[in-house]
Amino acid sequence: MAALSGKLTKKLVESLGPGRHGDGNGLYLVVDPSGARRWIVRVTVKGQKNRMGAPLRTDFGLGGTDIVTLNQARDRALEYRRMAKQGLNPRFNASRAIPSFEEIAQQVHIDRMPTWKNAKHGQQWINTLRDYAFIKR
Repeated sequence: MAALSGKLTKKLVESLGPGRHGDGNGLYLVVDPSGARRWIVRVTVKGQKNRMGAPLRTDFGLGGTDIVTLNQARDRALEYRRMAKQGLNPRFNASRAIPSFEEIAQQVHIDRMPTWKNAKHGQQWINTLRDYAFIKR
């Protein structure tokens, strides 16, 4: 397949065949032979070297195209490039907006409260998670 010139489009993201397709600025769409599609960004971390003494160049997965849109991938790639330019390795410095298991369980407990047979059952459910699954602080 010929090299793409310019940015990817939503239509291209959905229709490109297997391979690694560049969007520019280190952002790539990777399409597996199975048809699975995911985003990666390649950055060079300022001031850091790999084992061979060359600049540290690293690929980071940004998520599948079923979850991460083209614009979201571009935004995340920009954030990772900015971090790398400041000498921060995104692998260790990326801010995570992913809720913890405990936060999700608390929300599920609140959402499911009306479905319990009685309040005691709901309280037993969350207490069991608290005692055996939540991280002790």
